[in-house]
Amino acid sequence: MKENKYRVGNLKVEPGNVIVRNLVNISISFNINFDLPKDSFLIFRLRGGRNNKNDWYYLQPFDPNLNGYIELNLSPPVKVNPMLITGKDLLIKYLVFNEKGIKKDTIFQLNIYNTLVQSLVEQSKKIEIMVELPNKRPILIENSPTINVINEQDFDHITLISPSLVLVNEEFKVLIRVEDRFKNLVKKFDEKIQLYEFTSPDKRNFLHNIEFNESNKGLLIKRGLKHSKPGIFYLEVLFNNQYFKSNPIICKEELMERRLYWGFIHGHSLKSDGIRELDEYFENIINAGLDFGTVTEHDHLWETSDEDFEEIKQKVKYYHKDHEFVSFFGYEYGTWYSGYGDICIYNKDDNIPVFRSEINKYNSTRKLIKYLKPYEEKVLMIGHHTALRPGYRNWKYFDNALEKLVEIYSTWGNQEYPSIKGNPLPPRYKFFGYGKYARKRGAVLEKKDSFVSDALEKGFKLGFVAGGDDHFGIYPSGSIDPDNGIYPLGIMALWAENLTKESLWDALNDRKCYGTTGPRVIIEFFVNNYFMGDIIDIEKEPHLNSERIIKISLSSPIPIKKIELIRNNSVIDFKTLNHDETTHEYNDSDLFNDVALKHIQKNEMFVFYYVRVFLYNNNMAWSSPIWLIKNL
Repeated sequence: MKENKYRVGNLKVEPGNVIVRNLVNISISFNINFDLPKDSFLIFRLRGGRNNKNDWYYLQPFDPNLNGYIELNLSPPVKVNPMLITGKDLLIKYLVFNEKGIKKDTIFQLNIYNTLVQSLVEQSKKIEIMVELPNKRPILIENSPTINVINEQDFDHITLISPSLVLVNEEFKVLIRVEDRFKNLVKKFDEKIQLYEFTSPDKRNFLHNIEFNESNKGLLIKRGLKHSKPGIFYLEVLFNNQYFKSNPIICKEELMERRLYWGFIHGHSLKSDGIRELDEYFENIINAGLDFGTVTEHDHLWETSDEDFEEIKQKVKYYHKDHEFVSFFGYEYGTWYSGYGDICIYNKDDNIPVFRSEINKYNSTRKLIKYLKPYEEKVLMIGHHTALRPGYRNWKYFDNALEKLVEIYSTWGNQEYPSIKGNPLPPRYKFFGYGKYARKRGAVLEKKDSFVSDALEKGFKLGFVAGGDDHFGIYPSGSIDPDNGIYPLGIMALWAENLTKESLWDALNDRKCYGTTGPRVIIEFFVNNYFMGDIIDIEKEPHLNSERIIKISLSSPIPIKKIELIRNNSVIDFKTLNHDETTHEYNDSDLFNDVALKHIQKNEMFVFYYVRVFLYNNNMAWSSPIWLIKNL
């Protein structure tokens, strides 16, 4: 690789550390080893570009009395003209309009006053310096200054993550995270907490005293816990006279055919356009209490090389361990604005080629399907933000044997159905801004006929996953929105026999999964004795022609507002409530032939059902559908 000849020297940055979401002053001094001719730009960027994503705010060269004021002094003096760029990028461009330009060894002194630090903890966060010569593209200076973004002992809450299902008297563990209000770990926490078992407000049983020290770095796992009675319960910790509650846990007496596991399978590291090294990315996923997960870098050669993908495969193997944490190799196939969509592709084995969308042989969905077809049962295609206009999916080319799942929700919103039909989290693009006058979201950018509901109406059998497109690699799932312009990340649940790669892969292929916007809601959804993801041949179950009993069971860590039963994209039943738990039953006695739809590709009639859940704080959840089919 050709060495970048543009470098800075005698670099000094003060302070070395800044604290999340504080107003700070930053001073940077350096000299340069190159001449900058007239009409060049020297650029300082706090946010933006491939690997510099954050929610840093306030940068402006106009008014020293306002936050983010920046001043640049040169020695010997040279006049430059500042230009402010905000939005996806946050940067200042200084235009060199002196006839002699700026000479080598010029000393720069850059001061930024009262700028608002990002909410994400990040070691060696770059303040990027770029050079833009006349009529040339900007060049990033490789030894740009860095600063550590840290959090001090700024306790806000404790997060407890437990298994969703346990057996009576079966040992299980709880992961305890001590966090600031941005969900960064508080690593200097040195306190005692009390662990309780909670079944109702008047039934709280003390279990253990737990002592944190700085060696725990804000994270502790308590093992050897048991519960003695069937039913729903929670764990709680008491600290500073405040209780913090876990996700709901269902305790059962009998062995279960399937357990419930939680994962996050669509995110990015420094190997494409994320901000974390691979090791930190995987460690953070594991430290978030997830049972399975992976990284999915872009397939473009200019972003992720063949050598990068080989390293990723090695990291997947390194962090994978059956019964503890499961990982698969995957990547994101992306042909933006083409209608071919962004599609995450997952491999059961590691020896399947990466089909790059920039290569003519693979640059359409039709071509991709052709070359993936020989690996059927060993690959899975999962469409991402299918109805977001910049990366929408045209459902014309589709193969259900390869594509059995769809990402119904991600940081780009709910891809289920259009905003005009009531979608409260419609697909949007980014909008950056901070403070009470900033818009909360970017514009709705939907693509007609590309929603998940459109695919289902065509007869495509797609189970639902959620999560998607994390670039921060810090705590994937929850209410925090670090990009301040897209939605918070979601999470997916998978009903599988056990926590092994083989079992999870089979469960994904059987669509035994569902998604939420973050909360670990337990969803059990049946049509008669069939479970979510099942496809029922009605010829073998003729009694279902005239009557189908739908059963729904929900347990949620936050109150449920409403549940809707969807049949063929229409709400046929709903229930409003304000409670953490509910069961519901509905008898659908409409004749199959009266309500069935016609498959667009096959001689098949079908009916599908699924559950749409509305939770408080603008959260949602979706079960995967159940289908009834009749071959014609």
